[in-house]
Amino acid sequence: MSCAAKSSSPVRSYSSYADHAEAEVVGFFGGLGGSVDAANVMARGGGVRSAPPPQAMMESAEWMDGSSANEPATPARGRMINYNGDIHLQNAEPEAVIDTVVEQLKAKGGSVSNRRNGFVSLQIPVAEFKAFFDYILTLGNVARKSISASDITDAYSDNAARLRIAENTLARYRELLALAKTEKEKIALLKEIQRISEEIEQRKIQEKELLRQAAFSTITLRVSNIPAKPLPQRINIRAFEWLAMLPNENLNFNRHKALKLEVPKNFIETENSKNRWNVASALNAKFWAFEKQNKPQGTPDFWANAMLYFFKFSFATELKTEENFSLVRLQTSHSDPQIYYIAILKSTNEKTLRIAQAYFPTKEAEEKNSEAVLETLRRAK
Repeated sequence: MSCAAKSSSPVRSYSSYADHAEAEVVGFFGGLGGSVDAANVMARGGGVRSAPPPQAMMESAEWMDGSSANEPATPARGRMINYNGDIHLQNAEPEAVIDTVVEQLKAKGGSVSNRRNGFVSLQIPVAEFKAFFDYILTLGNVARKSISASDITDAYSDNAARLRIAENTLARYRELLALAKTEKEKIALLKEIQRISEEIEQRKIQEKELLRQAAFSTITLRVSNIPAKPLPQRINIRAFEWLAMLPNENLNFNRHKALKLEVPKNFIETENSKNRWNVASALNAKFWAFEKQNKPQGTPDFWANAMLYFFKFSFATELKTEENFSLVRLQTSHSDPQIYYIAILKSTNEKTLRIAQAYFPTKEAEEKNSEAVLETLRRAK
């Protein structure tokens, strides 16, 4: 193996790690002009032998040509390849998809290196990479996907060679330190020993990282809500135009009458007038209700299904029916979705439509306040 010596002496070729280490030590003392017989120590070997190169890969590593992972990395024996995959999915339940992926990942010996809203970085054994990548693609609409690979064989081999040179050089310097006769020589040697020791630590860290890259592949996964489809052209039915103003707490209440309900638990009343009745919680959840003319005339179930169809092009929709009300749940397609409830009370009659609405700025706000809102709707007269 050929490596260039790191010293002030002219560049030469060396036949082994030990030759390189010897050249560095002799060059150092030649420049120092010290009294230690460095050449004699080198000739005796200083009691130090060159350590063999490490295994190039862990047993779980994958080789491009299928050769053994227990042999040093060389172009003839195989290449150390680091794979990276990137996937962007669309799904109605992004966090549920990520939970499923993480569960399957851990079962295959992988781990999570980073996770936040709608995003996760996965470390998967290289032997499982392709099958796991294809599995993730089945969990939603694929908006984007890519795979890249980088050859780290040369980087690993170069780092391994320099690490062995540094370890041999350090061993020789320590032998020379024991033989040093002057303070000048000892101080100079100690500085070199510290420098090389730091280099060795850095190279060991680099070696560990390169082995990890060759043993584990990375898949970055982003999952977002399915985007709303463009609202299809439809006949403008004037009697249904008021649906377009929902969900909206700033609806023109002057045309409607406030519907005063029981204040939900942990909410406080913020407005109570003829045309407006509003309450709010500490997490900025809001709840309000009003009455309007039931025209065209319809039952609570009729209006709930009309809303379900009307809003499905702009929100993720869900219908919930109980004895006292029919409720449409709307969720925006943002990475941090907002949630709305529109409930049509069963106390609605032929003339009057009774509607209650709730707004939750986050899923956390919904989790903490939804039951209180539902209890108020269940007790509404």
